[in-house]
Amino acid sequence: MELSLLKRTTYIVQNAKKSADFFTQVFGWTIWYDNILKADHRFPPVGRSENSKVRLIIMHVKDAKIGRLGLLEYVEPRLDADINREKSYLKVGDPILVIENEEIDELYQRASDAGARIISPPVDWTVPGPNKESSIQLRTLSFFDPNGIYMEISAHPNRVSHE
Repeated sequence: MELSLLKRTTYIVQNAKKSADFFTQVFGWTIWYDNILKADHRFPPVGRSENSKVRLIIMHVKDAKIGRLGLLEYVEPRLDADINREKSYLKVGDPILVIENEEIDELYQRASDAGARIISPPVDWTVPGPNKESSIQLRTLSFFDPNGIYMEISAHPNRVSHE
């Protein structure tokens, strides 16, 4: 059996352009795709008709094949916004956007400036590695973006080390 490739994660957002601007400002990502489309009521199932208009922006990240993030806005009719700007915890089923970037301290400042709700400023910590003899050194920052999307950004100062 051939393994499937996870190529993109798409979030439903209130304003796709504003969301794309956040990812450009904080991470330096660029817009790869930006179009108004007719929604299909099956993809994703949000309880809207076939005639809904959506704006899909796909951000290009570092990897051309798997490094993409979609931002989907229901333009007409609009979806009700249920954004908890004070959100500080996740529930079962909530996604975690995990990003690798070596500029943790700079990202912390840019995310703060762009309106992110910081959960943890940069911290250094160690987790077990993929085998018993290894560990992974991390420097991690976490926050919710203005849409309530939770992100963990990690640098790997020492990659995998063997103890």
